[in-house]
Amino acid sequence: MSEIAPGDYEFIGSKNSYYSAKVRACLQYKRIPYSEVCANADTIRRAIELTGSHMYPVVRCPDGTVLQDSCDIVDSLEARHPERPVIPDDPVLRLVATLVETVADDFMIRSAIGFRWIPKDTAEWAMRLFTQICSERLTDPEARAVAREQGVRIARSIQRRVAGMPEFVQRASREVCLDLCDRLDAHLEQTPFLLGDRPSLADLAMMNAIYGHLYRDPGEICDHIHWRCISLSLWVEHMLAAAGESDRGGLFVVAGLESLLEGFRVFSELARATLESADAILPGHVAGDVPAAALESVESRMAGTPMSLLTSPYVAWKLQRLAKRYREIPEARQAEADGLMEKAGFLDVCRHRPSWRLVKRDFKLVVA
Repeated sequence: MSEIAPGDYEFIGSKNSYYSAKVRACLQYKRIPYSEVCANADTIRRAIELTGSHMYPVVRCPDGTVLQDSCDIVDSLEARHPERPVIPDDPVLRLVATLVETVADDFMIRSAIGFRWIPKDTAEWAMRLFTQICSERLTDPEARAVAREQGVRIARSIQRRVAGMPEFVQRASREVCLDLCDRLDAHLEQTPFLLGDRPSLADLAMMNAIYGHLYRDPGEICDHIHWRCISLSLWVEHMLAAAGESDRGGLFVVAGLESLLEGFRVFSELARATLESADAILPGHVAGDVPAAALESVESRMAGTPMSLLTSPYVAWKLQRLAKRYREIPEARQAEADGLMEKAGFLDVCRHRPSWRLVKRDFKLVVA
């Protein structure tokens, strides 16, 4: 593992990781000194030592504090470094940014992940990618060989989980991704960033959805972005080098934002199904319980296509965060917030009042 410069944040991430892009863009925009260590076999073990889990991104702060989960990392970096803020002060914009984060992190991935692992050519490419990632920058030949085998095992494990995606679901995912890329491109033709003149949480989160898979992975969606979505492509490049972006200018409801939010409606039924599943299962737990990683399989639809999907307490926790932001809206701004959430199809999700609550403890979700 490479040496970390004194005073730097240690960032364990990967360029191909769906969830690393948000953290990288946050560190960049805030101009926080950091050293990124690639997520090879050695640093995955480092992540396990720090958090008890192989999941990354992981950030170790100069004072020794360890952060995991891109949502928690950004929240903590904002508190530690309030200069060049990314979380909007305005409650309506904060709600919109949290909606973008929820959709980008937890719903767009359902459409994006199949493009990497189902088509034969991209699946072969991804297998080579993972063997290289796990062995990247390892110099000992024996360790490198072991790491390459580990990369194959990880890749095959992911591929097995995704391979059962029916053809009609793949077609719906393609339709959803192309539509959202086109909506983002049209929006970014009118504004430098999603909520105005400078980057915000909405931009950081959308980098998760766009950069790690859709923008980078070879294939139809990547080609569509590069050939057809020039404004979206330029925005990605700006966010990759966000340290160079100005923090001047305002955040506001950009003209045309409603059109982008309407593209999120395809995920609203999945969000409601997640809450219904959580309502049925989580009240049966006692405080301190760690719920299972998956709740249950539910019948839902995406872009009008029926599908059976597993719901998770993690996504329920993210929807709980969204509802909390909604409750922060002052009465004088309620109609404005309701109109935007209604456009996105998430108003009833925001208004949901569950009898359960999830919190994070020692990098785990537990029932409060």
